[in-house]
Amino acid sequence: MKNKSASGCLAKECIVTALIELMKTQDYHTISITDIARKAGVSRMTYYRNYTSKEDILNKYMEEVGLSIHKKIAKDGSGEDLFGYYLALFEQLGKYKDIGITVYRAHLGELILRNITQNMAMTFPSLQDSAGTSYRHYFLAGAFYNVFIEWLKSGRRESCAEMARICASLAREGCHPEKGSKKNE
Repeated sequence: MKNKSASGCLAKECIVTALIELMKTQDYHTISITDIARKAGVSRMTYYRNYTSKEDILNKYMEEVGLSIHKKIAKDGSGEDLFGYYLALFEQLGKYKDIGITVYRAHLGELILRNITQNMAMTFPSLQDSAGTSYRHYFLAGAFYNVFIEWLKSGRRESCAEMARICASLAREGCHPEKGSKKNE
C-alpha cells in the first residue's frame, strides 16, 4: 500500500509540474489533458484517477499549499499579530512565485484569491456568524491578493519584512484618502 500511495503522490507532482511548465509556453485554454499527461509521463487514466480538469489540478495544488501555510502559521504562532501573519504569508507564498505569476498571467487569479480567502477564514475564524465577518475576510483577502500580485509582478523588489510592515499598517489603520484629494460630491 505504501508504494501505491507514494506513486500516486509522484504522479500528482508530475501532473502539477507538467501543467505549470506548459502554462509558461502555451495559452492555458489550448492545453489539453493529453498534453498534460504526455508532459507528465503518465497515462490519461492516471490523470483522471487524480483530477477532473485542469482547474482541478490548480485548485487542489493551491489548497495543499494554503493548508501547509496555515499549519505553519498556527504552529509558530505568527497568526497572533498582523506583522507576523503577513510576514509568514509573504515568506511562504514567495516560495511559489513562479507558479503564482504563471497562474495570474493565465487569467486565473481568482483561483489564488479564492484560496487566500479560505485560508484567512481558517486562520482567523469568527465566533460570530455575521455578514460583516464574512465580508471582512473577503476585504482583507482581496487587498492582500492585489498587493501580493503587484509585488510578484514588480519582481519582489521589497523584502518580505517590508511587505509585511506595509500590509500590517494598512490593515491596522485602514485605507484613508490622502489629504488634499477631492471629496466625493
